[in-house]
Amino acid sequence: MFKHPCIKCREQYDTDDPDPYYCASCNEGRKAIAAEIDAKLANRPRKETMSALEAYDQAPKIKGFMYVKL
Repeated sequence: MFKHPCIKCREQYDTDDPDPYYCASCNEGRKAIAAEIDAKLANRPRKETMSALEAYDQAPKIKGFMYVKL
């Protein structure tokens, strides 16, 4: 069992983890803020992304080479 200070409020807490982290009250606050941000971002439409391989596969080709209009 280890005794650490919270990395935010410096309150002492006991844990089995050898590294310091948030105490229970600061961790709950962090999770509440994260849930609020996740809820805000969930309403945004996702931007369609395409990898370079997908772009190459969808590009028109002539004899196996990529055709690029200039």
